[in-house]
Amino acid sequence: MFDRKSVRISPSTPWFADVRTVLSPMSGVTDRAFRDICRDYGAGLSFCEFTAAKGLTYNSERTWQLIDSEGERAPVGVQIFGNEPEFMGGAARMMRNTRLDVLDINFGCPAKKVVKKCGGSALLADVPLLIEVTKAVIAESPVPVSAKIRTGWDEDSVNYREVGLALQDLGCIWVTIHGRTRQQKFSGQADRDRIADFVEILDIPVIGNGDVVDGESYADMVRHTRCHAVMVGRGAIGNPWIFKQMDAVDGMGEYEPPAMMEILDLARRHIEEDCRYRGERTGANVVRKHVARYFRSFPGAAAIRRKLFDTEDGAEMLVALREIREEAITRGSLS
Repeated sequence: MFDRKSVRISPSTPWFADVRTVLSPMSGVTDRAFRDICRDYGAGLSFCEFTAAKGLTYNSERTWQLIDSEGERAPVGVQIFGNEPEFMGGAARMMRNTRLDVLDINFGCPAKKVVKKCGGSALLADVPLLIEVTKAVIAESPVPVSAKIRTGWDEDSVNYREVGLALQDLGCIWVTIHGRTRQQKFSGQADRDRIADFVEILDIPVIGNGDVVDGESYADMVRHTRCHAVMVGRGAIGNPWIFKQMDAVDGMGEYEPPAMMEILDLARRHIEEDCRYRGERTGANVVRKHVARYFRSFPGAAAIRRKLFDTEDGAEMLVALREIREEAITRGSLS
């Protein structure tokens, strides 16, 4: 349907030729339960939460728990961040017994807690170090390596072309680009002209990222940039149906907005799975941000959110969910 640019697919990842949608690695969001749900709704590739390389090399149990991919269906990716080649390479080497299909390097995160440690998008301001980090990861990784970047540190140092060509030459199998500088964080609009330019200068696949929140914005991203695939981050929180929307735009099935019954069933599944993976209290804290947003387009959404947030663990959330279902039945609003 779309005029996507012809690209060089790595022989090590032939499956990527058919991937069109990607769930972005997001801290506190893309845990195992959410990845499984998004995959069921059509996500072509799902990433674990992004992870600090130093924490992995220090064998931090809490850090390793973020890579909860054992037994997960393919394809699944892991993303690491850091600015020290020895730790980044060490973390890559430690992936040999981990379930993953691709290892991604985070050169794009704008979060202050990451940047102040000279990780994420901070490395866009130090290209020689970015190159050394990439070399170390590729040398040690048991799986193919990709990278995610932004257009630059700020408008005075837009360097996505230089960085992208360097990553391609070093052996990255694809590059994801978010169409903003680090200085912008998530303000303004993602620059699709720059993403389109990036697509044209690289021979390897480019994944476009930024401001895709539904099927229409997905179609606009692909038409405007001719990118191979699209990565969705914030647009998927509380909205795993976005992957089904994007598939429908690509001519793969049809999309109908979810009815209340489907949302209630998915909310129950999400609560149960997160609590099984993380425990009752932790699971409830993690899943609450998703479940509360599931109902945002329905009448009484604010009251539903209050009811769900006024719980302490998964069991209480499930009780609240049953009450919400009963109220919906009474109102006749399940369809």
